[in-house]
Amino acid sequence: MNEEELQQSIRTLELYRAQLESFDQQYEFLAATVNEHNRAKETMSAYKNLKEGSETLIPIGGSSFLFAKVTAQDRAMVGIGADIVVDANIDEAIVKMEERIKEVEGAMKSLSERYQEVAGKATELTAKIQNAYSTR
Repeated sequence: MNEEELQQSIRTLELYRAQLESFDQQYEFLAATVNEHNRAKETMSAYKNLKEGSETLIPIGGSSFLFAKVTAQDRAMVGIGADIVVDANIDEAIVKMEERIKEVEGAMKSLSERYQEVAGKATELTAKIQNAYSTR
């Protein structure tokens, strides 16, 4: 490997490492999204089993809760995108959460596969670079 090829390999390796870091950040975001959707699904499932008029605590994040009185345990407000929420049957909302979870988990799987592919290339390239330096 000549000097120019070696420098190009090092630049490529730096790009691989940047990609891997980006994949890590994306994966963390997707994992947080799955957790958020699971909490929403669990909260809706518990809420639908309450009796109308009963009091409950609604989790709002950050280990915080609000006191609430159940008035329509069969309804939920569900986001459909672009900060728009609609009134929906709670069972349908739960199914929608499950679908979203599956979609995000699919994206996580795809991202993980891409990560493994790039990590493999980075490992191979690192070995080539180390070999080139050791034979000099």
